[in-house]
Amino acid sequence: MSGFQRTRIYNKEVMVDIETLSTQSNAVILSIGAIKFDRNGSLPGSPDDMDTFYVRVARESCEVLGMHVDPETVRWWNTQPADVRDEALENTSERLTIKDALTRFEAWIGKSELMWGHGDDFDCVILSSAFQSCGMKTPWKFWNTRDTRTLFDIAGVRNSDLPSNSKHHPIHDCYRQVAGVLMSLRKLGR
Repeated sequence: MSGFQRTRIYNKEVMVDIETLSTQSNAVILSIGAIKFDRNGSLPGSPDDMDTFYVRVARESCEVLGMHVDPETVRWWNTQPADVRDEALENTSERLTIKDALTRFEAWIGKSELMWGHGDDFDCVILSSAFQSCGMKTPWKFWNTRDTRTLFDIAGVRNSDLPSNSKHHPIHDCYRQVAGVLMSLRKLGR
């Protein structure tokens, strides 16, 4: 059929952001945040108007599985503002084991297909490693991961172009990254 153009609706996309105690692929995970979004849609006024997921993870539950802690990353966390440090490292109540956190995350992902992370070798890679460490199957296909940093670079979107909000909180970081994806796609005429 000449002239027929099929447009794929991307409504099964997830932006994920994690906070960790290392940059290695088997890093201890402190928290997991995610937002479902539609790349063809518009950006709501705040993450409160979006389908979000957020859990804090008990550090010890990761360490018992042999997940990595980097002393340099711990030192970096100690230089962050008190409220950021408290959210990531303290707040010991309401922390789930890594397996419970991943089980809830998998259920929340549901039928979502594309997993976005800020970098091709961090969030999705570390989460995949954590699923494996817990004896669980990663709930997305490796070919369905997407990388915001590459997209931002190609589109010429800088961090300073994105909304400012609380940094190093997974939900707020996801919101900024979704804003960057939508901005990048508009700039690229998509």
